[in-house]
Amino acid sequence: MKRRNFVKSMGLFGSAVLIPSMLGSRGLVSDASAIGISQRKLMNARAFVKGEIEYVKPSVMPQIINIFLYGGPSELGGNLTNIRKINEDSKNKYGADLVAADGDFGSSVTHNQFWGGGNNGAGGEVMEDMVAKGRLTVLRTLYRTADDSRAHRPSIFSNLTGVMGVEDDRPGIATNLASVLAANDVVSPEAVFPFVTLEGDSVVFNRSDTLSSQNLKPMSLDRDLNNPYVRRNNTSLSAAQDEVIEALAQTVASGGNAQYNKVNEAFAKRKEIEIFIDDLQERIGNGDDMPMDPDDAAVQLEYPNTNFGRRLRAAVNLLIGNSDTLFVSLGSGGLGGWDDHDSAQDDYPVKLRNLMNALDIATKHLEAEGRANVMINVYGDFGRNVHLNDSMGWDHGNNQNLFTAGANPNAASITTGGVAGHALGKIIGTTESYFEGSVRQYTRPTQGSYSAQPFAVASTIYKDFGVQNPEKMTDNIGSIDFVSPPNEWVQPPPPPVE
Repeated sequence: MKRRNFVKSMGLFGSAVLIPSMLGSRGLVSDASAIGISQRKLMNARAFVKGEIEYVKPSVMPQIINIFLYGGPSELGGNLTNIRKINEDSKNKYGADLVAADGDFGSSVTHNQFWGGGNNGAGGEVMEDMVAKGRLTVLRTLYRTADDSRAHRPSIFSNLTGVMGVEDDRPGIATNLASVLAANDVVSPEAVFPFVTLEGDSVVFNRSDTLSSQNLKPMSLDRDLNNPYVRRNNTSLSAAQDEVIEALAQTVASGGNAQYNKVNEAFAKRKEIEIFIDDLQERIGNGDDMPMDPDDAAVQLEYPNTNFGRRLRAAVNLLIGNSDTLFVSLGSGGLGGWDDHDSAQDDYPVKLRNLMNALDIATKHLEAEGRANVMINVYGDFGRNVHLNDSMGWDHGNNQNLFTAGANPNAASITTGGVAGHALGKIIGTTESYFEGSVRQYTRPTQGSYSAQPFAVASTIYKDFGVQNPEKMTDNIGSIDFVSPPNEWVQPPPPPVE
């Protein structure tokens, strides 16, 4: 079977067990019960997935937070290695903080060529600390050569489905993952919130148009993990009145005939989830119960008080509090868009700095809680050109960073081990500046450098969860080698200060 047809066919089973419930978001919910799949078709789809995908359940089950930077983030925050050459060839020059008057690195370029500058920089100092403490790996060469599009829509679709091109009906990464896990009975039918979105509608939950009943149900939550199942959230009901209605609903439902079994189950599930979220919120608290900083036992961890910081805190707390949750789609809402066509030197650093400050707390939080099985992926549509255009911004390019963050799996506090095939504390890939024609300047991997297609992120997620042939679900793109890639960036530490 052709790979494209295979991927579409997976959507049949994925949709049969996985109906995204986006709480009113059009396109993913409105027709959720319009078409059913017979039990025979469901069984055939299950057999199809098991026959095509080789699966071995991992000894450590991962939990993934997927942060997609919509708009296409520049690589320069995590890769200023070529900035002097870039500046030399750019019609419009960078500031002296990046390239000094004598042509050397400016004061904001950190030891490993991240974009620093403290409260005016792009979080370079935080990146340096996270890499040094084994909480961050930076792949500097997430470089697209296959079906090289620099348009938003095809790039978003391909990166969040793992397949090139744009086809609205093919399943996203999370749907494919759910298909495999469900076919192999990895997730219990009683699991609560195995898939969650804190960004609303997302291509990562895309599925075929054929829908049926399901037991893996992506849930849309907000940054406060507010309970969408409490009736009195949307009415003036008192708690006592709510209990009366609940009892009446159960009585009426239990008296129905067999054709209303699904309705009965829905009533029971609503109450179960209400209790679960209430309990989770109580355990999370309002931040007063955050653990102490693993780097400084006298300091209590605190997430940035920003929209993004609060949503990341919710995602991490959800994973810590609920081992059933396997995949959370976070997006980058609250940071701003990444389509920096103008004023890039002013607008971009603050966004990346806010992102890195929040990631830093998240990795420390996970480490303090002993959870090394949580991996946070950060990437976007595509990269940017590296020369400044006449609006002092960057136009659509290619090369971008993949940031992979988590707790240091070797820390003494770790009780839940790391994910096989991952190695944190690395900087991978080397680049060179290249001028195409007279107007387009970008970076590309140097000869012999390790690089990966953006679709490899999908393959890596599949492999993390136990898929042995992840390229089957992508355009023959394998997973990323974090452990022993060639030409890993290595630079000796600076000499000690006398």
